[in-house]
Amino acid sequence: MTSLLRRNDGSALVEFTWLATLLMIPLVYVVLAAVSVQRAAFATTAAAREAGRAYATASSDAEGEQRAEAAVALAMHDQGVRWTPSGRVVSCGPCDFAPGSPFTVDLHTLVTLPFVPHWMCGGRCVAGIRVSGHHSEHIDCFAGTGPTEPDARC
Repeated sequence: MTSLLRRNDGSALVEFTWLATLLMIPLVYVVLAAVSVQRAAFATTAAAREAGRAYATASSDAEGEQRAEAAVALAMHDQGVRWTPSGRVVSCGPCDFAPGSPFTVDLHTLVTLPFVPHWMCGGRCVAGIRVSGHHSEHIDCFAGTGPTEPDARC
């Protein structure tokens, strides 16, 4: 009888170690993926807001677009998110740059999942999550641009 008890001594500790390892690895991976997506979402919304502020206070459309792209690059870099510009950052219809005229900033970035090799995310990444940021703004009425007569939009 004592030989049967001695053969099972310590098996609970081994089973617990294996089960804890098997459960903790996926849990840690899910937490890392969620943190990566949340970081990218925060960076994208902050970058859209900062791009809108930079564009609204510029003196022309070309300068505003340059300032908006610089603001996006800086905000994304602050959060450690990789961003490459793909076309205009600001969409404003005719872009007459008159005080009070509305414009929007739409940003999109792709968050690759942790530990996924870069060659798996080539032209069409299936191991990634798309994150978007949107911000609507108006050209600053006191920026010193546009017509000198009072505008109803301000």
